[in-house]
Amino acid sequence: MGKRILVIDDEHSILDLVRMNLELAGYEVVTGVSGQEALQLASSCHPALLILDVMLPDQSGYHVLRHLRENGERLPVIMLIAKGEREDRILGLRLGADDYVTKPFSSEELILRVQAVLRRAEPAASAAPEEEAVAVQGLIVDPESRTAKVDGQPVSLTRKEFDTLALMMRHPNHVFTRERLLEEVWGYDFAGSTRAVDILIQRLRKKMGPYAERLETVYGTGYKLAERQESR
Repeated sequence: MGKRILVIDDEHSILDLVRMNLELAGYEVVTGVSGQEALQLASSCHPALLILDVMLPDQSGYHVLRHLRENGERLPVIMLIAKGEREDRILGLRLGADDYVTKPFSSEELILRVQAVLRRAEPAASAAPEEEAVAVQGLIVDPESRTAKVDGQPVSLTRKEFDTLALMMRHPNHVFTRERLLEEVWGYDFAGSTRAVDILIQRLRKKMGPYAERLETVYGTGYKLAERQESR
């Protein structure tokens, strides 16, 4: 049996369809129909991926996602959202979702997105022990333990937040285009376009404390991590 995937949706027809297609693709599937079940199962069944509907009967998928991220859970998450709901897409990305699929969706698209998210999650974990910790003043990332600290205090980062910060800290003062960051961190042309990068950078700055200003916007190009702040 393949990797375990947790699917949360209160529409049983969608739940059954997703489960059937994932099982045909070789995955083990655990299902639930509420936000409370999502939180319980994410903790107890140790899934490799969570497919989470936005609209749930007891609480929104966003509330579930926020709870997971605020408690340091790096479980990859794909959100299921209604077609055309741009704000849903943006909010999901802001809260740390790895990808999203709009309803109605094809089974092929869902499987491809599942494979892509799982594929992106693997190399970071396997490659991390070969890399040394990187520090820029009091900002430290350790790829081996997948931890980050700001002035000695641990900071909870999602997988993509960590990978982005580690990449930029390994190459201080280098300007990364949004397209380059998508390629390096997302691993493919993300459906949400380069806006996903901007949202991730916004989240990252909020967690960097006094070093947030080092993550500079290079207008018309992308972003860089300044090794030293210029005097003003």
